[in-house]
Amino acid sequence: MIIVLTFMLNAGLNFLLGLAVAAVLGPEQYGRFAVAAMVAIVIGTAAFDWLRLSATRFYTEAARAADPELRASLEVAYAGLGFALLVAAALVIALQVDVGLSAAMLAATVAAAICNTRFDYTAALARARFLDRTYSVLVVTKNVASFGLMIGAAFWFKNAAAVMAALALSGALAILPARSILLDHGVGLRGATRSRVVAFAHYGFPIVTANVIYQVIVLVNRGAAAAHLGFADAGQLSLATDMSIRLLLAVGAALDVYLFQLVVRRDATHGRAAAHEQIVRNMLIVTAVLVLLAVGYVMAMPAFELLVVPPRFRADFGPVSLVLTPGILAFCLVNFALNPVFQIEGQTRLVVVAAAAALAVDLGGLALLSPHSGVLSYAIVHAVSLLVGFGLAAIFALRHPSCRPPLRDLAAIGLAAALAAMVIWPTRSIGEPVVALAAAMIGGTSIYLLTLYLADVAGLRDLSHLIMRWVFRACRKPQAGPTA
Repeated sequence: MIIVLTFMLNAGLNFLLGLAVAAVLGPEQYGRFAVAAMVAIVIGTAAFDWLRLSATRFYTEAARAADPELRASLEVAYAGLGFALLVAAALVIALQVDVGLSAAMLAATVAAAICNTRFDYTAALARARFLDRTYSVLVVTKNVASFGLMIGAAFWFKNAAAVMAALALSGALAILPARSILLDHGVGLRGATRSRVVAFAHYGFPIVTANVIYQVIVLVNRGAAAAHLGFADAGQLSLATDMSIRLLLAVGAALDVYLFQLVVRRDATHGRAAAHEQIVRNMLIVTAVLVLLAVGYVMAMPAFELLVVPPRFRADFGPVSLVLTPGILAFCLVNFALNPVFQIEGQTRLVVVAAAAALAVDLGGLALLSPHSGVLSYAIVHAVSLLVGFGLAAIFALRHPSCRPPLRDLAAIGLAAALAAMVIWPTRSIGEPVVALAAAMIGGTSIYLLTLYLADVAGLRDLSHLIMRWVFRACRKPQAGPTA
């Protein structure tokens, strides 16, 4: 539970950090930063994310003691790839190859890719060993360093490259407090084996490929917007995209941290049929939570804008976010509701097919845009591509009859969403944004949960009864015994 709460805290702070950096840099410099940050994410995911996935899947306390080759192979692979990236960046800078980034920005971007993926890998090692306190220390240190260094760099230099360099430095500093705790004594790099590295790559390649494709869609859209509309408009598009994705993705990922482990456990202890039952239950839980969040985000947008969006970004933030939200919701459902089917069945290559279809639709949509198309047109293309990827992934995943959620429960979620929207809509006329947002959250969430409870979606009644009994037992005070 501590890991889930820490994960949510980290996501919330990253959300606020993005807003703060945008407010200080302004649209043009934030547009440059957003493009470079997306490049760093793509590089980091493509080069290193398979190592993080492998650490999460295979590295445990038992394996740490019995199989030192595992950690050695992970470390050697990371070091080798990191060195190769540094050499490649140095050659590009030395040969003055035009990659669309200045030499300073390219160096900072590669450094950010290496340092931040190292942080993610280190956090995965802590989670794999259930070192909750160590994981929390890592996250807190990273956020403190990021806020101090990135906002400081934005304030003093007003330059996107300086902020990227601060992002890289924060990732490097964050892993220092946990270095000695996560060190495996007696594990030498010579213990690494090529076969183990190949096995890691085989396991993580399809998932990483799909993630990279979706990240490339974001990067292509930002690059196209910057090329045709300028970096200021690209900054407007980027902030709305980043905030919308982070909001839904953070909640979905926090649920996935716990729910997918239930699927793995059920598969190991009760068999594949029981794992499929858990997958269906997880689908409904994830869908219900994300749909509520998406509806609340869209319906309460005026108050949200006034409270958190920097003034220079408000002209386009609301319309772009409204258009993007359905697509981003679909993307999150692919990741956290449908992907577990492919993972448990060993059919992760189908995720790549769905992602490739989304990329093809996005590129086709961009090609059809006229030179005079505005930021909203790029958001529409992005949203449609994500919806296509979701549709194809759903067709693949739901071929398994035992993994199909009941239509009755899905209809109940739709009804709950409609009722919540009706309750939230009148709050848009409230002049005070804090009051409006609070009223929207309380009213919308109440009617939504009540509808799901009455429909007993995903066994919500039984779950609520268990929670109430647990709270009742926890609140009961033990009776004092007789004194002598």
